Amino acid sequence: MHLDMILAHAPSVYDFRNRDDVLFAYLSNSDSVHVSPIFEMPPVGIFALEQHLKRCGFDVQFFNIASQMLRYPEFDVPEFFQQVQADYLGIDLHWLVHCHGALGLLELYKEIHPDAKTVLGGIASTYYHEELIEYPQVDYVIRGFDALLPLEQLLKAKNSPGSLREIPNLTWKHAGGININEMTYVPEVYTAAVDWKQVFGDRTNMTPYNLVIPQAGCEYNCKWCGGSRYFFAKYMGLKKRVQKTPEVLRAELESIARGTTNKQTITMIDFWHEYPSLFENATDIFLDENIDTVHFGLHRLPKVEKALRMAGPVKAVIELSPDSHDHVVAKASGRGTYTMDKMEDFIDALLDNVYSFEIYYMLGLPQQSSENIFENVEYCEHLLKKYEGRRVTPYVCPMLPFLDPGSEIYDHPEQFGYNIYHRTVEDHRQALVSMNWKSRLNYDTQWMSRDELVSTSYEAVRRLTELKCQYGKLPRGFAKSITDLIDKTRVLLADIEEYEAMQPGSERDKVEPQIKARILEYNQAQLSAVLSQQRPVDLGFSKKQWFDTDEAFESAASSMLEPVE
Repeated sequence: MHLDMILAHAPSVYDFRNRDDVLFAYLSNSDSVHVSPIFEMPPVGIFALEQHLKRCGFDVQFFNIASQMLRYPEFDVPEFFQQVQADYLGIDLHWLVHCHGALGLLELYKEIHPDAKTVLGGIASTYYHEELIEYPQVDYVIRGFDALLPLEQLLKAKNSPGSLREIPNLTWKHAGGININEMTYVPEVYTAAVDWKQVFGDRTNMTPYNLVIPQAGCEYNCKWCGGSRYFFAKYMGLKKRVQKTPEVLRAELESIARGTTNKQTITMIDFWHEYPSLFENATDIFLDENIDTVHFGLHRLPKVEKALRMAGPVKAVIELSPDSHDHVVAKASGRGTYTMDKMEDFIDALLDNVYSFEIYYMLGLPQQSSENIFENVEYCEHLLKKYEGRRVTPYVCPMLPFLDPGSEIYDHPEQFGYNIYHRTVEDHRQALVSMNWKSRLNYDTQWMSRDELVSTSYEAVRRLTELKCQYGKLPRGFAKSITDLIDKTRVLLADIEEYEAMQPGSERDKVEPQIKARILEYNQAQLSAVLSQQRPVDLGFSKKQWFDTDEAFESAASSMLEPVE
């Protein structure tokens, strides 16, 4: 099988399946999304890239290597790469948590196909482009928030230095020299839309969750976030709002409604509701019988009248992210646009109209101590008690494993009371294979050490889980499975700490195989299920997610069996 380009999503750690020296612990992936610690969910824009290149006439296929490795333990990556050849291999390094896996896959592909060219892109790739291009397995890095045109031009350039010099936003090397083209491609319209009918294909056994991103970047400036207004202005060249046109957004939503017979749940990322042109042109689609639930992520509290319009046509889930119950902490983190009293007034006004409310609090913020976090848990109990029997659910989510490089705090840690432990890609790559995930943390604060961040995260989630059981949010059996897992994890982490503190010698050598055996057993159990606070019931891997690409692998396998003429 030969392609013009393979697009691939890498696991967090490439060789995660048999690691007995890295603990993939519960909560080590922040537990705020329903994915495993290897982060098998890709950025949704990779489908837009695949579809755009196909429209341009290129033979391109996206393979979710991370998901395939997780779902099928017998899947052999080197054998797959041996059989599937391409002129280019492109991997998203959007989130830095994939730097070990991304660089590992690129290195492997280069070993098997030394003439192939490799490409990285995404937020983390943009921030670290100068370091990444120094790796021998990296040929090109595309910077910026919209890579459709630069990637198209890269494939058309066919590695010609003269053509490569004309490609905007491209970092590349030729004959041992590094070249950094200017970031001149900053489109005024966000073009990275997805036709979900193509993504769904003929699937019927699929979990019905989809992401729609109406605009590039963010209008808010949360200090800890690598997708903030600060980052996009400084590193992406984005000086003003860039969003999809109402027509493009509508077409993308319609492709979900018309793309499958399964009832779908849509998560609307960011602020489409704040812009009348987008809001008015899309809401009627939610009336479609194939749309079951729509999640609205709100940074500000809209007027009740607008929220009622969101809730009117569909089962609406309103996601609120105040970051902290403490207004001082919330403002220090870049939120704090409303108090908890105002939030409760908002919920009260909509309680009979909105299907459910999800309220997210973060751990690891400026001016936030362990005591402050436990006070936040107490406030969560207030919410659970006040709204007992109603669908109002609070969550506490640690900022793990990394504070985002390129965020305002990461760039100016002293100003915000932070210490940064990992500064380079290589620092983070090595940290990801630390035995104890405490060492993966790239930060601590003057209010909380890394030890406190780990211990407080577990204790806060444990207390909140027990409270949810007490107030009827979680069945007792599910709550106990979570608290038992937390307790088991904490015991193992303590034993790992003791082992790592041992001096080299016979006693350490005696303990090592025992520790590694326990880590391997723990990892195998952890990676066989996906548990999160959000969805504590494990759905296993019997149903495909929107990001699973089994059909692509099956097509590749059938092509391998075709006779070569």
